[in-house]
Amino acid sequence: MRRGNYWLVLLIAGLSLLCTWVAAAEQDWGAIEAAAREEGKVVIYSVSSRMGNIVDEFMEKYGVEIEWYDLASDDQIEKFSRECDAGIYAVDVLYGNHLPALVNEFLPEGKVVPFVPDSTAPFLDENEKDPFLVQRWSSRSLVYNAALNPDGPPIDSLWDLTREEWAGKVIHPDPLSGQQGAVYQTILQHPEEMAAAYEREFGEAITLSAGINNAAEEWFLRFIQNGPVIGSSTSKIAKGAGDVTQTDLPAPIGWTTLSKLRKYGANYPCDPDYAAAPLYDLDPVFGVAYRTILALSAKAPHPNAGKLLIRYLVEAGLWPWNEIGDYSAREDIEALQVHLFNQPPFAEVKLWVTDPEYVYNTAFDYVEFYLSIAP
Repeated sequence: MRRGNYWLVLLIAGLSLLCTWVAAAEQDWGAIEAAAREEGKVVIYSVSSRMGNIVDEFMEKYGVEIEWYDLASDDQIEKFSRECDAGIYAVDVLYGNHLPALVNEFLPEGKVVPFVPDSTAPFLDENEKDPFLVQRWSSRSLVYNAALNPDGPPIDSLWDLTREEWAGKVIHPDPLSGQQGAVYQTILQHPEEMAAAYEREFGEAITLSAGINNAAEEWFLRFIQNGPVIGSSTSKIAKGAGDVTQTDLPAPIGWTTLSKLRKYGANYPCDPDYAAAPLYDLDPVFGVAYRTILALSAKAPHPNAGKLLIRYLVEAGLWPWNEIGDYSAREDIEALQVHLFNQPPFAEVKLWVTDPEYVYNTAFDYVEFYLSIAP
C-alpha cells in the first residue's frame, strides 16, 4: 500500500467511526455486520480490476468472502438483465458506470435498489447519493505525450482534432461502446459551447455542412471523418499516446480514462517508458466526467454483506481508487486527493458531466448519426 493511501485509510476510518456513531439510530451497523458474517459471502460485478486489492483485507476484517467478476459496465448490464429475466439472483452489488440503464430501466422495474451508508452521506452532495451512491467521479479525457512535446501541449482546442495534421493521429475507444458513446453524446449536448469554441479557434462563425444542425454535430462529423483510430482498451490507448520511444511523430493524442495516468503518466511514479499527460486547458473541455456508482440488487442473496461491502468501498476500502485522475465523491477525500496528486479540484477541472437521462433518451439517435457519418 502506498504511504499516501495508508494515511488516507486511517483518516477515512476515523471519520467513518464518528459518523457511524452519530447515525447509529438509522442504520444498525452492528446488526448488519453480524448478519453479513452469517451470510459469509458477497458477490459483486466490478468495472474495476482494482477490486482484487481489497479481497483479503475485507475477509480478514469481517470474515466475509468477496466473490468478484471483472466486467465492463455494458457487460454487467447485459448479464444482470438476463439473469433477472431468468429468475436467477446471483449478484449482490453492481459497481460501474451504468447509471443511464439503472435509472431508466432497472430502478423502475424493481431490479435494483439504492443504498447510501449513513456514515458517508454527510460528505456527499445530493447528486452523489440520489438516485444511487457515487463512489468516485471518473472521466474519459484527452492526453498527449509530454516527453515528445517538451514545449507543451500540441493542441489547445477540441477543434484541433479536426485539423488535417491530426488525421489518423487520435486514438479513441469504439464510439459504439456505451461509455465512449456517452462521451460523444455529452459533447453533442453542448452545441452553443462548441460554436463559441470554434470562433475562438478560427476567428469566424462556423459554417455547417449540409444536413448538420449545429456546431457540436459539425465537430463530430469533422472529427470522425478525420480518421481517428479505434483502440481496443483505454489502457492500450494511454500507452499508445504516452510511449516515449515512438518515432512516427507527432505522437498520437488519446481518449482514455484519466486514472490511467497512475500507470502511464508523465508526472507520476510509473513506467519511465510512458509520459501521458492530461490536456487540462483544452477549449472548451478536455473530456467528459461520469459517475462510478454502487447499487444493490433488489433480490441480493447476501443483502447485508452487500451493504457492508458498499460502505467499505466508500470508506476504508477506497484506497485502491485513491489515484491521480479519480475524484472521490466524498468532499473530505477529494480535498486530500487534490493536494496529494497536485490536480485541480473536480469542480474546477474542465469536464462536462454526462446526463443519464439525455444519454439514455438519445442513444438510438446517436448511433444512427454516427453510422451515417462514419467513413
